[in-house]
Amino acid sequence: MTPRDKSKAQLQTELHQAQEKIAALEAIEERCQLAEMELRQQNAFFHHMLESLTHPFYVLDATTYEIVLANSAARMGDLSASSTCYGLTHRRSTPCSGSEHLCPLQEVKRTKQPVIVEHIHYDINGNPREVEVHAYPIFDDQGNVVQMIEYSLDISDRKRLEQEVQDYTEKIKHFAYSVSHDLKNPLIAIHGLTTLLQKKYRDRLDDKGRIMCDQIVKESQQALLLIEEINTFIKTKETPFTFEPLDIKAILAQVRQEFQTALSSQQIEWLEPEAIPSIYADKLSMLRIFRNLVDNALKYGGSELHRIAIDYRATADYHVWSVSDDGVGVPTAQMEEIFGAFHRGSSAQGREGSGLGLAIVQEIARKHGGKAWAEPGQPCGITFYLSLAKTLGQ
Repeated sequence: MTPRDKSKAQLQTELHQAQEKIAALEAIEERCQLAEMELRQQNAFFHHMLESLTHPFYVLDATTYEIVLANSAARMGDLSASSTCYGLTHRRSTPCSGSEHLCPLQEVKRTKQPVIVEHIHYDINGNPREVEVHAYPIFDDQGNVVQMIEYSLDISDRKRLEQEVQDYTEKIKHFAYSVSHDLKNPLIAIHGLTTLLQKKYRDRLDDKGRIMCDQIVKESQQALLLIEEINTFIKTKETPFTFEPLDIKAILAQVRQEFQTALSSQQIEWLEPEAIPSIYADKLSMLRIFRNLVDNALKYGGSELHRIAIDYRATADYHVWSVSDDGVGVPTAQMEEIFGAFHRGSSAQGREGSGLGLAIVQEIARKHGGKAWAEPGQPCGITFYLSLAKTLGQ
């Protein structure tokens, strides 16, 4: 091969290599164009998604508080390159100090966890609005919070309704206390005077008069019981509980002693576990629960009642108590209704009671992080269950 032919061969090789490089570059350019198109589509979708949100959405710089990204619902006008979250939403020149409310960005940086706080933001017309701010951290490779995602929900209407409900509840409580106070003293007087009338003048009354006196004494006593139960029900809802370690065996012993006369006269067997662990609960509340459930069994168990059994079991999260009896029971359809305030079933006819006992039990269970429910007994009667959260007192 002559030098000239060799040079020509080299040129052909170099040309072939150049053509391959050009083809590779064209392929890279094509992939870049596809990637750019895909990125534009993703950006368009992301932009469309943000603009579809009806509540404000931001991305904030964790150091400068500047708004890096915001949707139309958040902008409330043009945003400059240095617009800050506190300038836009609070109409102020410095970040929130924490004296008015918790700053979500400061809290996210401190905890490195998502947070939810309530704030007062101002709308485009300068009107204050109560909002619920949801904030989420964005981290760098070293785990530092560099940005924060924030969106806020306007809860002004919800807060207004909550305040109206609270005001209405306070009015009802005030009315209930006032009525119970105003009625209690006259009822005590009626009950006392009628009892005195029975004691001193019973022999001078005819049969009809004695029956009427007996009825007045009975009904006034029932009215006094109802007033006391209403006050207890209200206090159960409003009074803070004191959660302390309790010896339930001692509480059951006290309740059993209180009902010993009725238990003995009706020859009712009392059963309870030999060993019961100490639990955290409110002492007065636990006394009320067992009093109400035992009293309920004695009042409504009927002639079939021969046994009251108290049992305990534990789950991963709850202490669960049960109070069973073998009395007449309650129809399955009424199992949920019996916990309603002032509900009295068919078996309660002719018996004293306010219809608030089980409602009080339900409310106490709720304030102990649990619930109360009932199930048909086996093979007869009824079983009441009560769950209390194990986390109380922690």
